Amino acid sequence: MAGSKKKTKTKAKAKAAKGQRHAKPAPRRAAPKKSPTKATKPARKPPPPAVRRPSPKAFAEKVRDCDAGTAIWFMVAGGIEHASIERRGNDGAIVIRTDAGVTEVVPSGNLFETADEARAARFR
Repeated sequence: MAGSKKKTKTKAKAKAAKGQRHAKPAPRRAAPKKSPTKATKPARKPPPPAVRRPSPKAFAEKVRDCDAGTAIWFMVAGGIEHASIERRGNDGAIVIRTDAGVTEVVPSGNLFETADEARAARFR
């Protein structure tokens, strides 16, 4: 077979025949997926206890307790004047200071929350 050509092996086959194999790349592994972690919420602080405010006093309670600084109207011989309570006086009377700066002692029945109430009481 003089005229016949010898077939050559491909390079990979030639290397395999010699014992040298082409190194295969390692199979790619997907990066391990991080499991979706729940976002940690900061611990909730318990709400502060509701502060119970005392209910506002009615005008009559302020007069009865003689709360200093309570604005009042009172009747005098000539009309109606504005003042504020200073303290409790003798025999249930109340010491007041008028807007003019004069201190007077009046009975608690002569004190009113508004000027209109004092005017209305004048005609009773």
